Amino acid sequence: MVPVQGEAKAAIVEAAWGLVDRRGVVQLLGDVSLRDIADELGISASTITYHFGGKEGLAWAMVESLVDARDLEPLRVLTDVLSSGAGSIDASELVRVAAVANWAELARPESSTFERRLMRVLAATGSSGDGERIAARLRDGVWNEYLDPFTDLLDAVCRTQRRRFVEPFTSREVARIVMATAERLLQQWLLDPDGVRPDLLPDAMVAFFSAVMRPDSTRLSIEELESSMRVLEPQDGADPDLVTWRRRVAAAAAPLFTGPAVDVSLTEVAAAADVSVTEVAERFRGPTEVAAVSVYRFMPDLRAAVERRLDVDVRLALVDYLCEVARLARIEPPAWGALGLERQRAVYSIGPDVHHDVPLDLTIAAGLAALDNTVPEPDRADLSRLVVDTVISYSLTRPNVAPHSVAALALRLVPGAD
Repeated sequence: MVPVQGEAKAAIVEAAWGLVDRRGVVQLLGDVSLRDIADELGISASTITYHFGGKEGLAWAMVESLVDARDLEPLRVLTDVLSSGAGSIDASELVRVAAVANWAELARPESSTFERRLMRVLAATGSSGDGERIAARLRDGVWNEYLDPFTDLLDAVCRTQRRRFVEPFTSREVARIVMATAERLLQQWLLDPDGVRPDLLPDAMVAFFSAVMRPDSTRLSIEELESSMRVLEPQDGADPDLVTWRRRVAAAAAPLFTGPAVDVSLTEVAAAADVSVTEVAERFRGPTEVAAVSVYRFMPDLRAAVERRLDVDVRLALVDYLCEVARLARIEPPAWGALGLERQRAVYSIGPDVHHDVPLDLTIAAGLAALDNTVPEPDRADLSRLVVDTVISYSLTRPNVAPHSVAALALRLVPGAD
């Protein structure tokens, strides 16, 4: 049966494509002969054969030259520029700056030549002979060489901008999308320079990143909590010298408090800390306050509890923190009981505030902010104190309740933490 005219033409076209596909890398040179190349250089064709072994060897050398021509220096420069000022630049403006720089680099004559040659090599990746070998070389030598540092750049921008990509996108996938978009636009620009306006890529990237990037509440939460645990220095509003002195004296006197704090005299406290009784009497209301301030020595343990699972979840970090408060309160009930009493008395007393000496509330206040709840900022301090006081009270008055149960009970007071 003789095929109809349309079928005959289609068969011819398909046969032609099949022939091209099977030729593989040699098609890079098409109908260019070794003699043509030799004449361009004024040498003999045998010289080329000597160096490359023939037309296919030369074609592979051309592929390698393309891989070697991939210039990562502009990306490194861009990374340095963005990293140095990323934290002070709006996210959209940062994306636009990067996209403008990227397009300017792609549109250079040298880059345009590279892209044209790359497209010609890409045509050989579908060949049955060595198509996979060509694809592997381009994948490893061109795309991954660029994809890896570009992904690192996106990760750095996310960190400095305190943002993240929405599910299911990863930095590497976003890097692929950006690279593919830029490559395709460049190909269109090479074919139709007037059809692609210079700011099309920057505008597209700003729109794209606005859709796939969100504030990284987890990162912000971690930073808030980490800041809350930096309590080695006195808080604002406190006399730093007085707070430091009180903490030092209380730490030295801590071994004295094995029973009720009122059974310890200020003379014993002064002797343990090697200071005068007069100084102790002037700077402490009594031995109960000394015992309360001695709890500050547990702050490193509490900080470690927060940091243990902070990268996993803010709520878990708060639970660990309150569990540790409950556990420590049961280990040394005299000191923690004194702290509970002094926390209550500090509300009505004038003078040094034990909340400055042992700033347990800061972490809870930071957690309230991190959990993005509806508690107004002025109320966070009061709610934070209530949570800590609840944990201390339950731990001391209900010794049979497990620390994690005490923590869970206290966290019910915090909107959004359950």
